[in-house]
Amino acid sequence: MRVVQTTLTEAQHKLLEEYAKRNSKSIKEVVRDAVARTLEGGVDPRDPIFSAPAVSARTGKEDRGSIRHDEFLYGEGA
Repeated sequence: MRVVQTTLTEAQHKLLEEYAKRNSKSIKEVVRDAVARTLEGGVDPRDPIFSAPAVSARTGKEDRGSIRHDEFLYGEGA
């Protein structure tokens, strides 16, 4: 197991504490459940980021790939 620390506002902590009590869980359990739900499904191997060819061949022209990567991978308006 690894330890992860973060900071919460007073309001967030209070809501987290109340949620844990209502569900008969510790704050640790609630946070672990939230992380698991967030990460469910994992990575989509069909995502173009894993298979798209490079968009720049270093032609000397200005390369905007680092700025417009979503557009290049997912299409206009991504």
